[in-house]
Amino acid sequence: MAHSSENIRNVTLIGAGGAGKTTLAEALLHHCKVTSRMGSIGEKNTVTDWDDDEKDRQHSIVATPVHMKWDGRHINLIDTPGALDFVGEAICGLAASETAIICVNAHDGVGVATRRLFRAARDMGMATVIVITRIEGENIDPDGLIEQIQSSIGERAVPINLPNAFGSATSSVTDIFAKEIPEHLQDAAAKYRQQATDRVVECDDDLLESYLETGEVSHEDLDAAFPRALRQGNIVPLLHLSVEKDNGVKKLLDFITHDCPASASRAGRALRKAVDADGNEIDVAVGGAFAAQVWKIHVDAHVGKVAYLRVWSGTLPSKTQMVVARTGKTERIGDLLELQGKDMKAVPSASAGDIIAVAKVDDIRIGDTVSDGSIDWSFQAIPTPKPKVTLAIEPKNRNDETKLGPELHKLDEADPTFVAEREDATGEMVVRGMSTLHVDIMLKRLARKNVETVTRQPRVPYMETIRQNGAASYRHKKQSGGRGQFAEVHLKLEPKPRGGGFEFADEVVGGTIPRQFIPAVEKGVREALAHGVVAGYPFVDVKAIVHFGKYHDVDSDEHSFKLASHQAFRAAVDTAKPALLEPIMKVEIEVPARFLGDISGDLNSRRGRISSMNQEGETSIIEAHVPLSEMMQYSTELRSLTAGEGDYDFHLDHYDIVPAHLMSDIIARHKKELATA
Repeated sequence: MAHSSENIRNVTLIGAGGAGKTTLAEALLHHCKVTSRMGSIGEKNTVTDWDDDEKDRQHSIVATPVHMKWDGRHINLIDTPGALDFVGEAICGLAASETAIICVNAHDGVGVATRRLFRAARDMGMATVIVITRIEGENIDPDGLIEQIQSSIGERAVPINLPNAFGSATSSVTDIFAKEIPEHLQDAAAKYRQQATDRVVECDDDLLESYLETGEVSHEDLDAAFPRALRQGNIVPLLHLSVEKDNGVKKLLDFITHDCPASASRAGRALRKAVDADGNEIDVAVGGAFAAQVWKIHVDAHVGKVAYLRVWSGTLPSKTQMVVARTGKTERIGDLLELQGKDMKAVPSASAGDIIAVAKVDDIRIGDTVSDGSIDWSFQAIPTPKPKVTLAIEPKNRNDETKLGPELHKLDEADPTFVAEREDATGEMVVRGMSTLHVDIMLKRLARKNVETVTRQPRVPYMETIRQNGAASYRHKKQSGGRGQFAEVHLKLEPKPRGGGFEFADEVVGGTIPRQFIPAVEKGVREALAHGVVAGYPFVDVKAIVHFGKYHDVDSDEHSFKLASHQAFRAAVDTAKPALLEPIMKVEIEVPARFLGDISGDLNSRRGRISSMNQEGETSIIEAHVPLSEMMQYSTELRSLTAGEGDYDFHLDHYDIVPAHLMSDIIARHKKELATA
């Protein structure tokens, strides 16, 4: 293998569902003579949509790499899902490339998914290219489409070729810098040529100075500067194509090989920076020691765990070893595997720019840095989004209890946006994903392993607290023949600021509680905190003060004082205006502007408080604070409200007091659960 870094082009196809990414990948493979005929999604025989779930649903679910050769260059291409349910796969695919090719359906235009993925590529510092697909479609508004793209992405987005026509009459695309341009395209070509020139010359001070002085720039100078402008993000080129008409596909291949950055030109800079233990940036040299990053994990039924690597520097021979920076462990590896969809072929070595896989390396995760052991730095983590949907899960049959954990762990390892864990606040086993569809697919994979599960809405991780000072005492006395049990504890409680945690204070004077029993008093209070008083949730933000008590020379012991303090705390809570706290999420919702009214009304019905509303082109961005209990099914409901065009992110912002009427319902539900337990 060991391709020259200068000759490698790594590109990732991203874009909304229905933008034609998989179909384009098929066309590129066919043009490069990798395949003898193009596969189709309908016939379920494409190279990149090989997973059973992808075939069943007829859309991409996982990021899949393929490779091809064109004009003396080696192209690694990664086809990614367009649905935001699987956005983690797309972002991990971006992490292995220098160039993001954003596919935009000419009829559908720019949607929320397209904007989100463009931002992800931009934030990684990648070169970005827009490919307008399916130009053979009817009822396309070309000017409106370009205006929408420039409104969403900025003036840096400039067409560099134009079709002779849209719709069924399309038959060719023309470079805006070509010597011969059809008459009906000349005005548009001149306009875009000027925009492109202005964007390109800005990347070179000498070229810009000459251009400002003379008003001209030679085609040769412009051609030489264009790849730099693309790498620096000064320009986002727009190319048009139709796979159905075989129109513009070859021009895209020429553009990738001629203008897109080589792996050598952006090593260590195309995505996250590499940093040392102190957080200092490290400049990764292509010719340095071997270093790569894991961007994908796949668990194969026959091969086992397969880690996909992007090599950023140095060379890795097969049948050798590598060091995982996170663990410090040395892992022996067998064959290096070159990837073509689901097919893998052993290769003798890999060098900077290559995308390869290694099998049977157990302790390895997505985002891990692997090396020859001589480096003392790591690549930054791949910035995948956090899951949005949570379900409580348990095995359907008791026989599956021992299998559930390990199988969930395998799914967790292979998808950075799927998490299986034990919820500390509620004790439930939960699974988290990007949407109900995402979780459903993961659980179906679990079922294929003969692990049947049942899911339900998880308990909200409420907390308990007090709103005013309180006090109480409790006497524990037990006599059952022989030595008895005796302890009396007097406690005062004070509320602390939100987030203040727990504080224990000893204000006992005169030895009413001997010193050796004070730790037992604190332990009893802490046990009460853990179990809760009001509805069985952890108790927080309280100061407990032990100030008086009584003991017996013979019958008092640590156990008695622990029990007495536990009950004294519970009694004191009743006098201190107890309350439940609920998690409040900070939510950012991105929807087409036409849905703004519907979303605002829906948030109000969820007890949400809108903090800001902004407009970016045809998109509205709403920020709000909403209780977690009102967000459990929001992924599904937002899609229903916005015809699948809405997206959101949220994270815990703070805890706030639950309204009284809801608190009563929660307490009543807790008492009912205790009664039936």
